[in-house]
Amino acid sequence: MRRQIVRIEGSIHSRGYESQRHLEFGPDIPRAEPLKTPNVFLASMAKAIHEVLAGVRSVDQLSRVVSEQVYELLRSRAAAGAQARLKAGRKPLIQPTDVLKVRYQSPAEDVIESVVLLSNRQRAKAVTIRLESQNGSWRATNIGFL
Repeated sequence: MRRQIVRIEGSIHSRGYESQRHLEFGPDIPRAEPLKTPNVFLASMAKAIHEVLAGVRSVDQLSRVVSEQVYELLRSRAAAGAQARLKAGRKPLIQPTDVLKVRYQSPAEDVIESVVLLSNRQRAKAVTIRLESQNGSWRATNIGFL
C-alpha cells in the first residue's frame, strides 16, 4: 500500500481565519487617550468623601471611582461615625464646605498623589487621595483624612 502525500499550501490567514483572530488572541484593545488633569475630579472627590464621613452621602455613590479597599474603609468609617452620632443623639449635619487648595504630583505614569484642603466655617481638613488610571478613567486606590 502506497501512502499518499498531502501538500498543504497557504497559511492560516488564507483559510478565512483572519476574521476569527480575536478568538485565539483576544480582541485588540485600543490605547486610551491620556487622562486630563484631575483638579476638578480631586476637588469633587474630596468633598464627596467628606460628605460620606459626615453621614449625608451614601458610600455606594462612590463605588465606581474607588477601589474595593477604599470602599470598605469608607464604609466602616461611615458606620462608626453613624453609631457615634446615634449614641450622642445627633443627626447628620450638612455644612457648606469649600475647597481651598488642590495640590498633586505624578510619581509615575498614570498615577497621581494629591492633597485637597477643605474648609467649613469651623475648621479646615485635609484629604489625601492617590489616583490610578484604570480603563481610561481615574480610580482612587488610597485615601487619608486628617
